[in-house]
Amino acid sequence: MALRSMGFLLTFLVTEGSMRNDDFPFYYLGTVPAWRDLGSLRGTQSPHQFDKGKYHKQLKELDIEHLYQSISKLMKDSKAFWPADGPQDGDVASYAGLFERLAWHCSGTLRVVNGTATGGCEGARQRHWPENEWRDNTNLDKARGLLGQVKHEFGFQISWSDLITFAGTTAIKASGGPAKKFCFGRIDDVDGKRSIPLGVEGVKECRGNKFCKSNFECPIAFRWPEQDEDDHSQCNLTQPDHRLQASHSVGLIYVYPEGPKLKSSAKGFAEKQVHNRSPGLSALEVRDTFKERMGWTDRETVALIGGGHTLGRTHGNCNLTGTKWASHPYNDVGPFFEAQAGSLRGPTDGTCGKGASAGLAENTVSSGFEGPWARTPSQWNYDFFDAMLAEDWEPVKSPFGADQWRTKNRQSTYASTMRLTADLSLINDDTYAAIVKEYAADHAKFDSDFADAWYKLVHRSEDNPNENDLERKFGICTHFEFVK
Repeated sequence: MALRSMGFLLTFLVTEGSMRNDDFPFYYLGTVPAWRDLGSLRGTQSPHQFDKGKYHKQLKELDIEHLYQSISKLMKDSKAFWPADGPQDGDVASYAGLFERLAWHCSGTLRVVNGTATGGCEGARQRHWPENEWRDNTNLDKARGLLGQVKHEFGFQISWSDLITFAGTTAIKASGGPAKKFCFGRIDDVDGKRSIPLGVEGVKECRGNKFCKSNFECPIAFRWPEQDEDDHSQCNLTQPDHRLQASHSVGLIYVYPEGPKLKSSAKGFAEKQVHNRSPGLSALEVRDTFKERMGWTDRETVALIGGGHTLGRTHGNCNLTGTKWASHPYNDVGPFFEAQAGSLRGPTDGTCGKGASAGLAENTVSSGFEGPWARTPSQWNYDFFDAMLAEDWEPVKSPFGADQWRTKNRQSTYASTMRLTADLSLINDDTYAAIVKEYAADHAKFDSDFADAWYKLVHRSEDNPNENDLERKFGICTHFEFVK
């Protein structure tokens, strides 16, 4: 597509975003409804990516320090239309966790099967259908909309896939976390067609062609022998339609965070507990997904989960029981994940808060889990591993009704934090537990290992499957020398 045509498209999307919500002027730069992609999805003549040569030529003029500072400034500038996390947990306002999650979920589509890579963030297909309707990407349309401000500022000097991955890395670095290097050169796709083999969950914005069909249910699935027969099943890696299944369900980036539920006859089942989710079985799922389907080592797995669950928090401080959303929660329906069309927020009828904060901030529902993993969710810290070992964790439910865990000692230093079953899986597996203990004792080692794993996460993709491909091909990298 010619630069002139792309400039017209940029202006059109900014204008359309303004029409939707004057307070969120760059929203539509980050989310493309499927109906707008339908021409290329039907197979009409169009490239699957924008012009590589032109982008890489322009990229040489990119002021990387300026880009870093723009993202860092935005990260701390809480917007009324989507308030930043932090204040509800006694910390400063910051989008750091949101931007880290955005980069993680965009990159986490990577599958490595029989040595062949599929997915990854290059292409920025999370902006497009089907990824932008996956339930695990709930409210990441807001993260992309916020970054639309930076995309508008830098225009065609930065691709969306470079911007998303760099924003996540900047969020970590600017919050006091480790980042050793970042390399540019990712090219955006013009639609989400290459994500269709990864699975289709939502079809709200995709109507009228052969691809607009959900394959959320997996023909080939399984449950663990100790698992409740009424609990969710897990999809096998490959399916009859040749879909590559990295997680255990279409629409999930990794695993079910709540973990498998034990059946009443299983060892460890406790009838009086609030829930009987099994961290031990969850560890099997974590290893199956991270190692067998995505090519991570056990050490990289622990480092990524620990670092990914340091900044930010989960959102589920809203009870939909008895409301019109009870049977079909609005936060499961993309790509806008809103209770009322055009609102870009949760319910404003008192169901999820009242007044200016209704359906926003502390009243947001994303995953349905509720709370931070750390005492300072806006600043890099080591609570994830330290608290995991220092505390006994008991089953509880979030206000939304999701199964999670809290400290048994309600006077504990870490009493304000929570854990997911998938988090606790790391201390219910001998190999993972040894690494957790190592990181709790040596924070510098954790920082170094996480920085290496994060680099690998955001630099591998279908088009550049080796973590050093972008550096080797284009050589446009930064070691963040300008950060004091």
